[in-house]
Amino acid sequence: MIIRPPPSLPSRLLNPSTLLRRQPAFTPKSRLLNSSHQTRTFILPTTSSSPQRLTVTRNLHHPPSKLFTLISDINSYSSFVPFCVKSTVTSTTPPPDSFPTTADLRVGWGGYDETFSSKVQCERFDDGKGGVVLADASENGIFEVLRARWVVNDKDMGTDTVEKKKEESKVDLEIEYKFANPLYAVMSEAVVPVVAGKIIEAFEGRVEQVLGKR
Repeated sequence: MIIRPPPSLPSRLLNPSTLLRRQPAFTPKSRLLNSSHQTRTFILPTTSSSPQRLTVTRNLHHPPSKLFTLISDINSYSSFVPFCVKSTVTSTTPPPDSFPTTADLRVGWGGYDETFSSKVQCERFDDGKGGVVLADASENGIFEVLRARWVVNDKDMGTDTVEKKKEESKVDLEIEYKFANPLYAVMSEAVVPVVAGKIIEAFEGRVEQVLGKR
């Protein structure tokens, strides 16, 4: 078998100036055809223009008047409300009720720290058996709408005795919210739906701590 030496390269390719000369860029045809697939489009989920609502109900073995007093004691929220690190009533109605009318709640976890200023309304029912507490912290930057509404009533005991009925209460908590930015809704969609349940569970613990277990 005869081995032939490779043919010599043309002299122009051996010239250093030719090697250093910038060559035009080349884009493969297949890359041009697939260039449209390099674009990624992210679309946020469509959010409702109406506020969302979370509701939860508990039947507790304590008089509604005492439960109403605990709910209207906003200064104590930092001792039991999840992620509430500070709660301060900033104005009240005249004595003897001295119900809160404005309050600041500081919420924090991880690297998040935010203070929500709320307008508060507390109304005791005429019969003294419970009442309504409404806190509105809307238009605070994160939320376009943020309201919490507590309602404490006598529990419907049917044919049970009047004395037993006095010791039974129905507590309803409704949280109404709408984020100012849809991105916030996406980031918190796994957390927000369980908030009302966590708060009412924490309130049950507070009731047991202050009024005792029944």
